[in-house]
Amino acid sequence: MWITKAQEILFHLSNLSSYLPAILVTLGVAVLIGCAVGCVCEPCEEKDDLFHHEVV
Repeated sequence: MWITKAQEILFHLSNLSSYLPAILVTLGVAVLIGCAVGCVCEPCEEKDDLFHHEVV
């Protein structure tokens, strides 16, 4: 019956909700690490020559 199916779905969703904060934190950290690696590996380009300074 559809009622037992709905109860099974709610049971699985309630189990998932206990892991949801850990999953979100892991994804957030992965995005931050990805952005940091992208910024370090990619050289910065000056878009404005007025503020471009050469460091000796």
